[in-house]
Amino acid sequence: MRPARSQARSWLDLRQVGYFVAVAEERSFTAAAARLLISQPSLSQQIRALERQVGTDLLERSSRGVRLTPAGRAFLDAARGLLADAGTAVTRARAAAGLDGGILHVATLTSLATWVLPAAVVGFRERFADVPLRITEHPDRLGLEEFMAEGRADVAVGARPPDWAGPVRWLGDERYVLVVPPGDPRAGRVGVPLSAFAASDWVMYAPGHGLRTLVLEACGAAGFTPRAAVESRTVDAAARLAAAGVGVALVPGVAVGADLAARRVELADAPVVAVVGYARAAFPPRAAAFLDLLAELPVPGLARPGPSPPG
Repeated sequence: MRPARSQARSWLDLRQVGYFVAVAEERSFTAAAARLLISQPSLSQQIRALERQVGTDLLERSSRGVRLTPAGRAFLDAARGLLADAGTAVTRARAAAGLDGGILHVATLTSLATWVLPAAVVGFRERFADVPLRITEHPDRLGLEEFMAEGRADVAVGARPPDWAGPVRWLGDERYVLVVPPGDPRAGRVGVPLSAFAASDWVMYAPGHGLRTLVLEACGAAGFTPRAAVESRTVDAAARLAAAGVGVALVPGVAVGADLAARRVELADAPVVAVVGYARAAFPPRAAAFLDLLAELPVPGLARPGPSPPG
């Protein structure tokens, strides 16, 4: 018996879904075709077939490029999750069957990838040499949280997302310090109140960056609004702009290397952010092993005073 039209439309070709995601991300059929290593006419035909299957246009095509329709925007979120779930299913099935060692995909913040994760990565490779490890870095926590909400990695390491429904494991606390310009008399001091910098120029994080909220909240609690001299999207750039003389910058203490140590100020009321591992569903065994290493190793920049707080 021939299936009803509504039932037929519930079956999607994962290859076509992947093609659609590539076009949506590249905003160009030409760029997407190059990325997918197929011809542009073939790609266009596959997208048209997908749109017929869905029953509506997903993309707006014009001389200026490609844009998502409202239906396309709604479909994109689900499509990414569908591809991630399919990839996870294949990986887990192959690993269970002993066909390969699987892969551990860790998503994290650029600052943590630079200063906190390396020791755990080395330890993991020593214990699980047959398991490929992929690290995807994000410049800010909001991008990381969106990436994980779409199920695009096995585990994330970063600040705890608000209202996260999946498992969360505390790994340590990250304490923040100030980097100040050359000639600032407070350089190298300990226990300086944040309010002492109310009149200073500040290196701020760009709108949408998770640390921008942290800076604004910390300064607000100290009784002032920071005056932005420049905005940056990365912790390292913020620290180096401050050390070059642009203004003061609030950064994780571990981000201040030996070359910037003379410009460091330890605050009396420093913000402290919990660093956690989190996932959309239960931690896969390899992800749990990676978090075990992070929790056990003496990782620079992560303080663990006393017993771990509940996750």
